Amino acid sequence: MRIYAGSDHAGFSLRKIVVERLRAQGKDVVDLGTDSDAACDYPEFAHAVANKVRSEPGAMGVLVCATGQGMAMAAGKVRGIRAALPWTVEAARLSRIDNDANVLCLAGRLLTEENAYAMVDTWLATSFAGGRHARRIAKVAAIETASAVAFVTESERLHLAELGVPKKLFEPDPSLFTNDAAFHSAIRAGMGWLSLPQVMADKVPEMVGLAEHVRHARLKDVVLLFDDADEAAAAKLCGVWGTAGMRLHVAHDGGPEELAGIEGAVHLDSTLVLAFSRTAHAGKDLLAKEQRLWSKMVAHHLGNAQRAGEQFAAVAAPDSELARLAETHRYAKVFLEPAALGESFGVLGFAGLLPAVLAGIDPVRLVARAKKMSEACRAERLEDNPGASLGILLGAMAKHGRHKLTLLASPSLAPITSWIELLLLQATRGPRGGITVISGEPLRPSYRPNRVFVHLQAADDPPAIAPEAMEALHIAGQPYIQIGLENRLEIAAEIFRWQVAASVAAIALGANPFAGQVERPSPGSGQAAV
Repeated sequence: MRIYAGSDHAGFSLRKIVVERLRAQGKDVVDLGTDSDAACDYPEFAHAVANKVRSEPGAMGVLVCATGQGMAMAAGKVRGIRAALPWTVEAARLSRIDNDANVLCLAGRLLTEENAYAMVDTWLATSFAGGRHARRIAKVAAIETASAVAFVTESERLHLAELGVPKKLFEPDPSLFTNDAAFHSAIRAGMGWLSLPQVMADKVPEMVGLAEHVRHARLKDVVLLFDDADEAAAAKLCGVWGTAGMRLHVAHDGGPEELAGIEGAVHLDSTLVLAFSRTAHAGKDLLAKEQRLWSKMVAHHLGNAQRAGEQFAAVAAPDSELARLAETHRYAKVFLEPAALGESFGVLGFAGLLPAVLAGIDPVRLVARAKKMSEACRAERLEDNPGASLGILLGAMAKHGRHKLTLLASPSLAPITSWIELLLLQATRGPRGGITVISGEPLRPSYRPNRVFVHLQAADDPPAIAPEAMEALHIAGQPYIQIGLENRLEIAAEIFRWQVAASVAAIALGANPFAGQVERPSPGSGQAAV
C-alpha cells in the first residue's frame, strides 16, 4: 500500500514528522509537500494527494492543515475520495470500518504528536467492514456521480433549450438535424413517428378487428414474416411481448432453415401468417417466404385460395408491392403504414403493435401508455422530461468520451436491448462516431471511463444485476441509471422515451437519425427522396 502525504504551511511540521515515522516503519510514503512553513494554499496540496489516491487503487492519503477542515473540504471535491477528519483515535478507526475513508485529515495546530501518531497508526491498520456499510458507501458514490453528471450535462441542456427542444422536435422542425433545406421534406416525413401514439389510438379498432378474426378462426400460432432489410427493429421487439395470447414465430433473417423450423412447430389449420414490409418494393427473401407459405396453405385447403387468404394478413406501405400481393391473394387484413416510418422509429405503428396485440396485450391500454409518455416528453423543463433528459445524458456523456452504453436488462426485457442498439446506431451515427450499445456482457470488476450503464428492470423479474455488483459500479463512479417497468404495457411508453432520447442525443452529437432515409436530390429536381 502506498501512502501519499501533503500539507500546507500550517501542517508542515506535523506532516514532516508523520512521514519520517511512517518511513521508519517501512511504509511506502510519497511526500507531495509543501516544502517549508512559508504561507501557501491548502487546496493545491489536497488536490494533489486526492488525485493520486483516486488514480491508484488501494492507495491512501494523509493531509494536514491547521484544523484539517480545509483539507477535508478540498479533498472531498475529488470524485472517489472519502476524506475523514477524526477527533479521536476511535473516530479514526470507525472512519475506516464504517466509511472506507481513503484520505485522513489531521489538525496540525490542535493535535499532539502522540495523538496524531495513534490516529495514523490505527487508521492505516484498520480495514473496511463491507456488508451493510458497502451499500451506504455506494449510495454516497451515487450522489457524487449524479452531481458530476449534472455538471457535465448542464451546458448541453442549456444549449438544447436554446435550440427549442422539445417544442421544435414535436412540431416537427427538420432544422434541428440539418440546415440544408433540400433534405427537410424527407426528414419531416421521417419524424412522423412523433405522432404515432395519437394516430394509433384511432387505429385500435383495426387491431382489435384482427384479434377478433383470429379468435373466431381459432388460430393459435402466428408466423411473422419480416423484410430482412427494413423491419429488423420490429422483429427484434417481438420477444418482449410474452405469450398470453398467440404463439409468435419470427422469420426474419435466418434463411430457409429458420422457416423450415417454424413450419415444423405449427399446424397450418391454426396458423396466421402476418407479413411486414413498409417499402415500395419488398425484399426477395420476404416474397420467397410468403410464396412458400402461401403455396402450402393453398395446398392444405385443397386449392381453395379464398380460405388460404383468410389466414394471411400484412402491414404494408400504400400502393406497395406487398400491398398489391395481399390484394391479389385476398388477405384477411391489410394494414397500411407510411414508408417513411421504417426501421427503429416506426415500431409504435402497426409493425410493432400488432405482434403485441396478437400476443395478448390490450391495445387500448398499450397505446394509452405511449400517449402518456408522449405528453411527458413535451415538457419544456428538460429536467422533468423523461425522454429529453435521458437523451441529454447519453449525448453529453458520449461527447465527453463515455460513448459506450451498457444495457442491463432483467430477463423479460432482454429483447428490447437489441432494438435499443439498432435505434441508437441509426440515430447517432455521424462525425463523432455515435453511441455503441453493449448488452448481454458479464459485468467486469472494473471499466475504463468510457461507459454509461442503464438498468432496465421489470417488476416481476429477478434482478438484472446483483446488489453487490450495483454497489461496485456506484463506488467506481460509473454513471448508472435504473428504469423500472411495472408491466408489459409500460414497454410502449419506454419505446417512445428511447426514441425521443435517441433523437435528442443525435442533436447533441450533430447527427441526423434520418440520414439513411435521405438521398441528395439531383440538380434541378427540387426535392429530396426517401
